[in-house]
Amino acid sequence: MTKTRTRKDSDKKKEDILRTVLQLFLKKGYNATSTSDICSAAKLAKPTLYYYFGSKRNLLFSLHRDRLNRDLRPHLAEARAIDDLEQRFHYMIKAYTKMICLHPELRFLIHETLSFKDKYFLQIKKEWKNHYILLRSTISGLQAAGKIDPALKPSWAALFLIGMMTWITFWFDFKRKEEIDQIAESTAIFASRALNLHTGQLPEPAAKKK
Repeated sequence: MTKTRTRKDSDKKKEDILRTVLQLFLKKGYNATSTSDICSAAKLAKPTLYYYFGSKRNLLFSLHRDRLNRDLRPHLAEARAIDDLEQRFHYMIKAYTKMICLHPELRFLIHETLSFKDKYFLQIKKEWKNHYILLRSTISGLQAAGKIDPALKPSWAALFLIGMMTWITFWFDFKRKEEIDQIAESTAIFASRALNLHTGQLPEPAAKKK
């Protein structure tokens, strides 16, 4: 058997294990899922599991890393390629909303990762922070162009919007995928109006009472 064939078989085995583990984590939660549960569901011995991943924590890290490669990094690359700041803003809001609604595991991964402090999960958090940084800089650029209220703090605005979008995963019915486009569009409209971006005009100041 060639090294290439062996590597492909090993990669496929890892993918199969990760697919099984993800379903267990989504059903039972990370803490309630034991290595025995994983081995039973994946039909493998504990030494085999440890050979491929080392620990349950590393399984979670591997799952999150795979989703970063599949979802977040392409999303950021596409957003960075958009020079027009207003178009980029709308793209980031709509595309991120669609991404988290299409993939329910992202809610689980994002929130589980918050509790880990080791260097590997700090790398994961840094990847997600890149999304915040790009949205913040986009808002800051729109503010400099006079399209967003100068009183707004870009860092807070970016955090408010990301929090709002991520919270969608707590009430959205993931079985109703036909609603995702409408939710993404509504989210973009709400975000634009919240920042007074829909017209590029700032509201008139309220008249002082005499």
